[in-house]
Amino acid sequence: MTEAFGDDSQLIDLTHGPCQIDSELIDGDTALLLSPVYAGRIPAMAANIFRQIDGHGMKAIVAVVYGNRDYDDALLELADIAREDGFEVVAAGAFIAQHCIFPKVANGRPDRSDIEIAEKFIKRARESDKLNLSTIKGKRPYKKPSTVPLHPQTVEDECRSCGICARECPTGAIDHITLATYSDKCITCCRCIAVCSSRARKFKGIMYATVEKIFKAKNSKRREPELFF
Repeated sequence: MTEAFGDDSQLIDLTHGPCQIDSELIDGDTALLLSPVYAGRIPAMAANIFRQIDGHGMKAIVAVVYGNRDYDDALLELADIAREDGFEVVAAGAFIAQHCIFPKVANGRPDRSDIEIAEKFIKRARESDKLNLSTIKGKRPYKKPSTVPLHPQTVEDECRSCGICARECPTGAIDHITLATYSDKCITCCRCIAVCSSRARKFKGIMYATVEKIFKAKNSKRREPELFF
């Protein structure tokens, strides 16, 4: 999506919290606010960061990425946050990627078709006018946030103790010495799994295996991106 904006675009990673971005916003630019979906909502951490942005009346495209189950109220929630920030929302889209907790679901997504749709979405959105947010799928009040009782753990025999998982964890949920997971801090974003070159961060246990089987059976049917202009 960033590439679809062209060479003059700038990608700002807010994973580790807010940064000085107000000064980077220029009149006439268009912002893309993109967030993952957790249990049908914008993650609380991400929502809080987005709320600290001043839109200055700029145009904004909002988009969410989910793991093929459903995005529920997340896209509407992000659009509402953008409007509250002072952005003028011109388009919204929900896209699919491989599920971070159950990677057998939507494996290989986004694929070529997803990428083409995303590129066309950005190009059309940049030429769009103000979006009526009532047309976006979702309900207010939003669904009640929920947590996942599954958390990645370190497999000691496979771990090289490089510590990248602890450094990259957005909530500080991994002990920098023992590399153990603090369940009360973990939001199951699976960033630690993604950045571990040793593949030593994994889900383990009978509960995970059981839930994975049920989730895969319910959510394997292919879903397509949904766009709103």
